Amino acid sequence: MVFILLGISVLAGCTILEEMVMEEAGETALSEQFPIEKEAPAAAKQTKENKEDQPAGKKGKSVCESYEEEVEPGVCSYKVDCKNPKTCEAWAANLIFDMEEWYGELTYSEEWYFDEKMLRKSKKDADVLASYPVRGNTIRIDPSDEDEQYYAWLWERFTWIIPSKERKMVSNYEVFEHVDLMAYVIQDDEDYEKWTYAVNVEQATFETERVLTDIHEFGHLLALNAKQVDPYKSEHGCKTYMWDEGCANRGSYMYEFYKQFWEDGDFEDEENFVSDYAMNDVYEDFAESWSHFVVTPRPEGDSIVEQKIEFFYDYEELVMLRANLLGRMASWLERNVEYE
Repeated sequence: MVFILLGISVLAGCTILEEMVMEEAGETALSEQFPIEKEAPAAAKQTKENKEDQPAGKKGKSVCESYEEEVEPGVCSYKVDCKNPKTCEAWAANLIFDMEEWYGELTYSEEWYFDEKMLRKSKKDADVLASYPVRGNTIRIDPSDEDEQYYAWLWERFTWIIPSKERKMVSNYEVFEHVDLMAYVIQDDEDYEKWTYAVNVEQATFETERVLTDIHEFGHLLALNAKQVDPYKSEHGCKTYMWDEGCANRGSYMYEFYKQFWEDGDFEDEENFVSDYAMNDVYEDFAESWSHFVVTPRPEGDSIVEQKIEFFYDYEELVMLRANLLGRMASWLERNVEYE
């Protein structure tokens, strides 16, 4: 069993993005300590911040606008006006252009300064505050408890952005506290086909970054679910590549990504990665490249980093899924971003 982590640590003014694949835990990290003061893109004007400023979940209350459709009960999405990969690619490009006009760079993330005390805290395990079994889209909470209302809102964001049919493997939801871990997914240690999705109670400042974190974590689920990986095959019987979660199936997304970019690749040149964080391992390279594929325009060059994003365009089903994710993302941001 592994955790997939996304973490940010900053020391002496230098940002060090640390991605950890750990036994027992895998997480995405960010702290709100010692922010760098610098000019931010338009996304920085988003002001809706953590627990005190967030609404409770709004499922059941959402009324879709004329340019939207209700894609699941209580979930609105911009109408995805395309029928095939070619037209969906064009539709997605137009929506990305519009969202960048509205919210700024969709891959923007804040940088943070850590002192030595904060760095020591970052080495500690996450403190789980709450854990909920998942039944379809729902978790059972106490509606009179403000903390649980907030936890429900965090869960709602994940289920709004990620279609239910794409996250059937998620059977448990956790909220945790940690100085710099943003989110994680972890394979169940008894039923290897089930997964936990977990999120930090302290969120990134900007809603665009929070949504991108959910898309990143979903990238791990996309790559490591039981249709992509055989969780029961032994290492001795594995003829492809043995991930911590099981044996890669032939033709599976991350196995093909590994063969193309990691088997004989250059892991030292940062220009070959969409982010410093992606340099940690193939898990994070895949998830970071996936999330950039979803929220950035199609690359026009032929660099290694552009090839990694272009990789996903080879799968028609992922091009179609990208359009659906963007439509849902646009509707979520419209409801959950405020401006100065």
